[in-house]
Amino acid sequence: MRTAPKVVLVIGLVLTIIGIVGFAIGMDSVSEIEEEFTKYELENVTNGTIVIEDTDGYGDLGVTFWVKGVYEDANENGEWDVCESTTITVLSAPEVNTEWDEDLNGEFYYEGNYDAYGNVSNCDSNSLNKVLDRESDGLVKVGRACLACYSGNLTFESNVPVWVTYDDKLAEEIIDEIGALFLGFIGGFGGLCCGIIFLIIGIIMALTMKDDGPKQMMYMPPADNQLIAQQPGSQPTTTHMSQPDFGNPPQGGL
Repeated sequence: MRTAPKVVLVIGLVLTIIGIVGFAIGMDSVSEIEEEFTKYELENVTNGTIVIEDTDGYGDLGVTFWVKGVYEDANENGEWDVCESTTITVLSAPEVNTEWDEDLNGEFYYEGNYDAYGNVSNCDSNSLNKVLDRESDGLVKVGRACLACYSGNLTFESNVPVWVTYDDKLAEEIIDEIGALFLGFIGGFGGLCCGIIFLIIGIIMALTMKDDGPKQMMYMPPADNQLIAQQPGSQPTTTHMSQPDFGNPPQGGL
């Protein structure tokens, strides 16, 4: 096989392997994103402390509280029953960025689906005012705390067991996994496609290009165009010539 097809096939194989690895990274990122929705800073507690790390110095989104239950309004008073049965008290909180929020001062507040339900923080029993991200764990969101908090410790207590997520940390981890997912799938797809193309080209080249044959040796005759052949293993023949003797003519005659 010529050198060119070999090089093309090797490049194709390397790119194909890179593509497969990229897809593997992408698939792993998908599972990591799913796992992020099962992570909590605190689980099944009635009190605790969470360290707020305000890395940008502008204030954090804070934390979200989840409780066991479902969104229902059995007494039909216009509020979700899980909110009415849950009381969460912030014992201490870091300072807050008052340019962002000047009313809550880090305290707990009831909140369902803020974005979907007209950007209103409350527990109205409205079909839009619910968050079911943790429904598989049997949890529903009841509220949040430490909005716009700077770095420091948030300490709280609750009358019922709660699960707590740190929103800023969770968002950063999900963004990182989405980036890895994007790079993995895009890089994997590109590598795999290019690798297959190179492999096809290499196979075609290997099948159509002839192998390098042995080089023919060209014999150049001597300048006087004379060939002297000698049998293998034979000794060169030597011819001896003597001078004629004119002083002693041969005897005899007719």
